[in-house]
Amino acid sequence: MKRLFAFALLLIALASLAFSQVQNSEALTYSAAQQELITLSEQWNDALARKDATVLERILAEEYYISAPGETNKTVRSVWLKNAQEMDWRDLRFHNFKVDIYGDTAIVSALLDFKVTTNRGIPISTNAQVVDVWVRRDGRWQVAARHLGAYSLGGYVRLAVGFIAGLAFCFLIWLFLRLKRRFAARKKAVAN
Repeated sequence: MKRLFAFALLLIALASLAFSQVQNSEALTYSAAQQELITLSEQWNDALARKDATVLERILAEEYYISAPGETNKTVRSVWLKNAQEMDWRDLRFHNFKVDIYGDTAIVSALLDFKVTTNRGIPISTNAQVVDVWVRRDGRWQVAARHLGAYSLGGYVRLAVGFIAGLAFCFLIWLFLRLKRRFAARKKAVAN
């Protein structure tokens, strides 16, 4: 009976392993058009790291803008290109691609890991969820918009602010209790 149970477990484990391998291979299979957009996204990263204005100009559509949730202002193409040249971008890497194509429009979403040194010399290492809107004109793809999603740096900032607020709250409680004891000690001294 134990052997039959062990054999059944082994069969289940092998079947689930085989099924997961089939799912993983299907998840990594892209059509030629989807692969072209992934390649263009990676070329965009490479051009940004190399500060290759010619490639960036070719990849970005004239109406390109970048926006983040909750922001009312968009960063337009000319401002983005200026920032791209002034900042030091390194280790840009896309992963977890999802590519949806709707005729001459495509949505490419991914997680982007990167390191950047701002034009003020502040180094940042983070990742961000990005959704890029690509359009095909005259037979070639260009990115028309980038929408930023959540990024890990924001989580770190919220964590640090929460930690500092917690420390401040603990300090205020400690201060209140200390002053309360002093006040009680003075009141007792005056009463004696």
